[in-house]
Amino acid sequence: MTLSKKVTTILTTMLLQWSVIAVAAQNMPLPQQEVADVTRQLLATYQNNVEHYRKDDTKFLAEVDRQLSPVVAFDAIARSVMGRYARTATPAQLAQFSQVFKDSLISFYGRSLLAIDDTQVAIDRVDPVPGSVLRDYQNGKSRLVPVNMTARTSSGTLIITYSMIFLDGRWKLRNVIVDGINIGIQFRNQFAELMNRHNNIQYVIDHWSQLMRGIAVEGTGKKS
Repeated sequence: MTLSKKVTTILTTMLLQWSVIAVAAQNMPLPQQEVADVTRQLLATYQNNVEHYRKDDTKFLAEVDRQLSPVVAFDAIARSVMGRYARTATPAQLAQFSQVFKDSLISFYGRSLLAIDDTQVAIDRVDPVPGSVLRDYQNGKSRLVPVNMTARTSSGTLIITYSMIFLDGRWKLRNVIVDGINIGIQFRNQFAELMNRHNNIQYVIDHWSQLMRGIAVEGTGKKS
């Protein structure tokens, strides 16, 4: 399975099956109920309007944005993708890239979902999160809570780890690892590669979506 297909499968799994994840922590709400509500609402919208959305995907992408934004830590993910370059970026550049990254990910996910015909996704197992892991997270000894999952798809079995953070009063997705491939690191490596090629952080931010899709843009972006 190619990386692109794995990313599509991961994001599809997150949307269709995330509601089965149960991560319990003392003094923290359970994540599954609010995620289940989002899942049911978005799936109902998708299923009832799929043919219309395939002809005009703008409204569907807006719906994906509205419903996933509360449960995905886009700002934290974007800053991590920038890696060491985030330390030298201006606040305006950080904010701009966060929005650009979110828009490109929502667009990629939404259009990938609309392109799926009969992909089957089923969860074989979701491993319980040990109490010690949750306590360490609450006590500040770890930054993320891993939720391990085994999923069956039409292409085979995937081992998925969701990295979760508790932010703004709810659990949010911070990263995904599938079959040992760290998606966050993949994006970070791509950002670093673009910086090595263009040596201009503003250029990379301005053209992130096009560069990620391999679309040629005017100029090289290199500083003189």
